[in-house]
Amino acid sequence: MTEQDSARAASTLRGIAYGLRASQALLVAAQLNVADHLAQGPLTAPELAHVTGAKAAALGRVMRALCALGVFGESSSGHFSLNAAGQLLRSDMPGSFRSGVLLLAGGVRWRCWSDLLETVRTGVSASARLLGMPLFDFYAAHPEESEINDDAMRAFSAAHADALLETVEFPEDGVVVDVGGGTGALLAAILAAHPRLYGILYDRPDVVPRARRVLSESRVADRCAVVGGSFFDGVPRHGSVYILKQIIHDWDDERAGAILRCCRQGMPPGARLLIIERRLPERAEPGPAAEAFLSDLGMLVMTGGRERTEAELAMLLANAGFKHLRTLATSCPLSVFEALPS
Repeated sequence: MTEQDSARAASTLRGIAYGLRASQALLVAAQLNVADHLAQGPLTAPELAHVTGAKAAALGRVMRALCALGVFGESSSGHFSLNAAGQLLRSDMPGSFRSGVLLLAGGVRWRCWSDLLETVRTGVSASARLLGMPLFDFYAAHPEESEINDDAMRAFSAAHADALLETVEFPEDGVVVDVGGGTGALLAAILAAHPRLYGILYDRPDVVPRARRVLSESRVADRCAVVGGSFFDGVPRHGSVYILKQIIHDWDDERAGAILRCCRQGMPPGARLLIIERRLPERAEPGPAAEAFLSDLGMLVMTGGRERTEAELAMLLANAGFKHLRTLATSCPLSVFEALPS
């Protein structure tokens, strides 16, 4: 290895190891609503400290680190301002990623990722060990953390909705059943784009009450039923299209198969199943696919689930009584795996 190669290799490792520092600096900016304050105009560190209740010197150092990372901008006069990435930290910005930062870099995941070694040694997710219960039970017992999760999932769904609507052909009429649909952002977007469709939002009883506001704000509540239940027990019947968006990746193969079998039993003849997930590449190579592999690690840590390759998803579908028809790429990180009951 040449000296130049060694320097590049060290830079790669250093950049990865520094990731925790970057994520925590970003979390602080989100928690202090820095972007909302900068939306009114550029501010110095003392001015930001005054409106956020932080110490000017410490906050200034966080801000300069985030400027170096491309999140904010700093002028020669010491004023901080928003750039494109900073704009997406605003709470009022369409497509805001603030709730995503609070979720992905926040305390719950920080605790669970802190003991990745034990998870790798045992193959068991960290949530039950470090949170005292499985992740979704933890959310049910901690409404404040559940709200952060719901806000982030709603933001993610809103960000993905346009890409999915551009890719998927929905029927002109019929019933779309969003299984594990959370607070309804995706289903609301589908119904808004197809005024003759009806919808059923299906999720845990502790989640679905928060969906009614989203559906009402989108003016589709009169065409959507909200049903509480467990997709391990069954799913609503009489749908035309069934959607599982980022549900299967939360579970190991046995429980993912159980969800799919429940869908198969509840679906009438001719109904379509759309599984919306990341498609894990067959081979790990440097580049954009790294995000999918890191997401896969996130499933291991948080839920015991996994991201899957196209072949792995096709096998799950076949074992649950489905025929995998095709996989559709989208302009967002997710793919659509379309299937019919076999």
